[in-house]
Parts: sequence; C-alpha cells; structure tokens
Amino acid sequence: MLSCVVELQGLQKEELNGKRGVCLGQTDEQRQSGRIGVRVDGVQDVSVKLQHVRNLVNIENRGPKGFGVIAQERLKAGCLLVRERPALHAQVGSTVDKQQWKKLSKVEQDAVMDLSDAYADANDGKTLEGIIATNALPCAPNSEHSVLCTLASRFNHGCSPNAEYLWIESSQMEEVWAVRDIAPGEEVCVNYIGDDVCQPRAFRQARLRGGFRFDCCCVTCLSACPKSDERRERLVKLHEEILSYRDRPEEGIRIAENRLELLSTEGIGAPRTAAQVCNDGFELALLMGDREEIQAWAHMSYEAHRLGWGAEHALTKQMHHYAQYPPVLEEQPKRPEAKPTKKPVQSTDAADKHLATLPQQATAWLTSMD
Repeated sequence: MLSCVVELQGLQKEELNGKRGVCLGQTDEQRQSGRIGVRVDGVQDVSVKLQHVRNLVNIENRGPKGFGVIAQERLKAGCLLVRERPALHAQVGSTVDKQQWKKLSKVEQDAVMDLSDAYADANDGKTLEGIIATNALPCAPNSEHSVLCTLASRFNHGCSPNAEYLWIESSQMEEVWAVRDIAPGEEVCVNYIGDDVCQPRAFRQARLRGGFRFDCCCVTCLSACPKSDERRERLVKLHEEILSYRDRPEEGIRIAENRLELLSTEGIGAPRTAAQVCNDGFELALLMGDREEIQAWAHMSYEAHRLGWGAEHALTKQMHHYAQYPPVLEEQPKRPEAKPTKKPVQSTDAADKHLATLPQQATAWLTSMD
C-alpha cells in the first residue's frame, strides 16, 4: 500500500533484510517488472520485487464497522505505520478547492471517493464535501487547517487507542504511530476526539454520534465498565484541578503521578497525552525546588516528547536539556541538597530512581515504549 510502512525480506543484500521503510508505490516501469519503490530509513530509495516486501498493516473489511486497519505482525510501541502526503488540504468552514481536486489523478480521485461519507443522503449518495467533513484530519488541536489522506483516514476510532496521528509541518506529511504493542490480527485504532477520550462512556458516545454519526463499538465502550467511568471522571477532575496546587506543589506532584497511573490503567496514556501531565509535574517540581524531582519530571517529559513528536522537536530538545541541567527558579529558596553545578547531569540515575518509586502503572507507558 502506498505510504504504508513495509518490511524488506528475502533479499540477496543481507543488510537490507529486516529493514523497514515507506512504500513509494510503483512507476509504470516498476509495475511492468513487478517491483515497488521503498524509502528505507527515510533516506535510501530502493526498488525491490513485490515478494520481498511485507506490509505491517492491511486494510480489511470489519463487517458492520466497515473497513479497518489490521496489524499483520507484532508491532512494537513507537513503530511508524504510515507516512502519507495528503490528497487534499481544507479549511474549516470553507468550500472545497476544486483546483486541488482537478489536479488529482483518476486513481487518486477514486481513492478519495471510496472513503466513508457520514453525511451521505440516501437519494444523492456521497459528496466530496461529506467525505472531507467525515475524514479530514486537523493539523493541530483547534486548527482550522485540515488534510484528507486516503490511507490515514482508514483507521477507526478506539476509546483506548493503540495508535495516534501526527502531522509533520516541515514535510507536510501525516504520520500514524503505534503507542503501545499491538498483536497480529489486532485492529489498529486512533483517537478521533482529542482530550474528550478521557471522558466517561456516555459523553464519548454523544460526542462521536454528534461529530461523526456513529455509535462507538470499541472494546472499551462495549464493556460498559462502571469502574472505567469512575476512573475517567477522576481524570477529568484532576486535570481541571492540577494547577490550582501551585501553592502546594508537593500535593500537586502526587496528583500528577495519580493521573499517569489512571491514564495507563485506561489505556489512554499515549506519549502526547502523558506529556501534558509530565509538563505539569515538571512545573510543580520547579515550584517545589527539589532538584531530584525536577530532573525526574524533566526526564519523563523528555521521553514523552521524544516518543510523541520525535527527537528533533523543539520541546523534546528543551526537556532533554532540562533533564541534564535541572533548572531552579531564582526566587525559590535553594534547599541544601539542591547545590548548583557547572556540569550537566550526564546520567539519568536520579530520574530512574525516582521513577522506581512511582506506582508501576504510572510508568508502564515509559518502559513499554522505549
């Protein structure tokens, strides 16, 4: 599948076997010779026989749910699944840009029109406007700019998602990453509703029904577990309260730890979700003035940003710097153990020792994704 990550196998060049890369599709010449282009490690383009590539995921018919994306082998958390250039760009509230549509090939237009239209009229059928409204992906939270991708749009929603979207502005690419280990045959699901995925079942169902016109049938919703609703209600409450503890940072730190534990228990502790909590913990640790706490939360925030946005992201680099050089607020009285140092912290021993004291579930997402 074009834009899907594939694994190379059975090649004479042993150094390429087991390597993964993004499928580039086929030129006319490659199609005639039964070959396909693959970009390995983001830099090396190779042309190989079709029998030497294996898809990590496939699109399959899921019955009443329609089509979905299914893992073909065991996928590790932090694994790239899709890197796709959008077929169309759109603005919220704007009409469809017909010029963009006309520039697409017939094959690309057919792929777009094959996507679901939740707003289709029984008499008139699908419309391009309805397909975009159903499938367009926002480029950032609350962004008015969205993109339509024919492969990334095939991922169904799950209220305990095992993958997440990531828009890369610099390359103008939409990516999909695994956020926890995924078993062969398991459906790969993403989150359609942002932070609202932390809400109880009834709220999520109403949100999905109103915005996407379907009743969620994911495992989490079908289980209808009252304990799950209680945990998510507590998550929302703690999220709303966390920064009111600036004058009691020690208590706030415990709340941040509790939030990480609840996120892990509910299966919604994806790196970018956890990063928000770790940033709160880092801010509270600064207010506390405890150098070991500051380093520990900077380290956790760095890991969350690295796994969620990549090593080159500005915030990833910033938190990596703070994990090495734990800052101290100037107005915060220095504690005896928080002596300044001219050297960076070359190891994360202190952070690792602190992580070991947290509840096991609170750090599960870190240890399972690295």
